[in-house]
Amino acid sequence: MRLAKAIILSRFKFWVGLVLIVCANAEAQNSKPAGIFITDSADIGKPIYFSLSVRHKPTTEIFFPDSLGDYSPFEFVEKRIFTSRTTNNITLDSAVYKLVSFSIEPFQYLKLPVYIFNKKDCTAYFSLNDTLFLKSENLQIQKNQKKFIPSTQLVALDDEFNVSVLLAILAMLISLSTAIYWIFGEDIYKQWQLLKLQRRHIEYLRSFNRLLRNSREKGSIKDAEKAIIIWKNYLEKLEKRPFATFTTREIIDSMPDPELAEALKNLDGMIYGQVKSNKMHGFLEVLKQGGTRMYKNRRKQILERQKS
Repeated sequence: MRLAKAIILSRFKFWVGLVLIVCANAEAQNSKPAGIFITDSADIGKPIYFSLSVRHKPTTEIFFPDSLGDYSPFEFVEKRIFTSRTTNNITLDSAVYKLVSFSIEPFQYLKLPVYIFNKKDCTAYFSLNDTLFLKSENLQIQKNQKKFIPSTQLVALDDEFNVSVLLAILAMLISLSTAIYWIFGEDIYKQWQLLKLQRRHIEYLRSFNRLLRNSREKGSIKDAEKAIIIWKNYLEKLEKRPFATFTTREIIDSMPDPELAEALKNLDGMIYGQVKSNKMHGFLEVLKQGGTRMYKNRRKQILERQKS
């Protein structure tokens, strides 16, 4: 009975949520983001869709979480962003997330943030928790399932098996492995560090170049903004410092580079002022080159430790 009431309540909430998403001319501004599951129940391992929307002033800068966000107990598959709509001086932004869950909990919950930019930092505003029900047939055990019956039949072992030979082989393998680790263990570890560093750099370049190309071809300020976020996150992993939360001034102070400082200041002016410029992709190229220089310096440090 409780489950039936919960399902009815969830479906009612779903339709109310859809109405709220469509009504872009609502009077309330800067309201909390609305997050709901498109369906009230799902199967294990099958796609689940979660809608996230927010109404705000047209001058407010926002962005939605990407693949690096926390979606537990769900796993991120993909995200689709819809075009902003402004009515009566209120802008509606929305996105739909494709997720998947392998949890067997009957009730699963999710809330997602919307990040709002201001002059000093970026503030996260979370939606309310929404509930998803796991379909009951996924938890049922077949009544006619056959039970396994243990076998007590004894099987004779091969008397010719030589235990001493096995022990000698194991001892030789352990000795050989210990010798290899003692001689080459440090080199192997450092090569593994270099490999991880290279893979992370390639992934960063792939994401950054895609947004750089969009900003150059379409003049998209939002893509430039996302490229800066990817750049900061990459530097944070590379240098083990919280670049993602640093302001432009803090980044300039920690990375004394006149060309980089000029690029960051100009990009801030374009993003916060919503001013398009044909120089935008050039400033992004400066950030890209700065990240590559830091990658090369980090690689050089690892190699120098290896020589010493």
